[in-house]
Amino acid sequence: MPTSDLTRRGLLSAFAGAALIGVAACSTDDDPIESTDVAHVGPDDELPRETSPGEIPADPPVVTGEFVSTKMAGRLTRWAVARPRGVSGELPVVLVAHALNTDEKTLFRPSMNMQGELQKYVDAGNPPFALATVDVGRNYYHLRSDGADGAAMMLDEYLPMLDASPELNLRIDRIGLFGWSMGGYGALRLATILGPQRVASIAVSSPAMWADPSMFPPRAFDSYADYQANSLFGQQRAFAKIPLMISIGTSDQFYTYTRRWAADLHPPAAFATTPGGHTNRFWRSVMADQIEFLGRSLAR
Repeated sequence: MPTSDLTRRGLLSAFAGAALIGVAACSTDDDPIESTDVAHVGPDDELPRETSPGEIPADPPVVTGEFVSTKMAGRLTRWAVARPRGVSGELPVVLVAHALNTDEKTLFRPSMNMQGELQKYVDAGNPPFALATVDVGRNYYHLRSDGADGAAMMLDEYLPMLDASPELNLRIDRIGLFGWSMGGYGALRLATILGPQRVASIAVSSPAMWADPSMFPPRAFDSYADYQANSLFGQQRAFAKIPLMISIGTSDQFYTYTRRWAADLHPPAAFATTPGGHTNRFWRSVMADQIEFLGRSLAR
């Protein structure tokens, strides 16, 4: 059952016509795709797996649920939403893309606690918004050879589900996007699909991107052709009309690639860099600024 008075049964009944059928688990197999042209090496985005995840703080509350996703090849897919306390009515939402080896609850656990930072922002008198995330496993936010597509699931199934829920009371016509590591890439890719008409702003931390088509891990792309089809390099024009904030530590393994990608953004992104690595400590350190950046655009 959900962790609030929102019942999963009531929510899912509203989406009986959404073709959310079948059950399968995402593969965690990381065996490389054979290729004579691709070395499959480069910066690593593999975060430590959470062996004993902490409890989610109850203030503000986080609502959880699950549905069966056809876009994820029939996998049972979990989601989580946080609305700041002390506010009512319909809220805009920031759609969150999570990192590798994390899930839909990681953002809300004490190690990240984004809902706590959001509450501080709202308590300071700023316009409220909600946070919504969903588990994509290790999919990397594009169509994979196993038939799963995390981006399609988020846009074609999860967002409509949020929109149709009177209990959550969210609007999805104009959203914010946030992500870190694998999810930083994911948030950027989602923006290229939705465009400036739907995306108010984007904030990403340490986006996992590989500039060299001969250097990427097979968990991110199935083949050279898959990399070519889904790499963000060469896609910078899609961000010309979307406010974008990029935060990355100077010792992050993706720092050079991210700077190279950002150099071709016109107008330039808000590029924030301070000492730090590919760690929760750095991501927490920049979160308040990212929430302010997202909230400012959503309030317009």
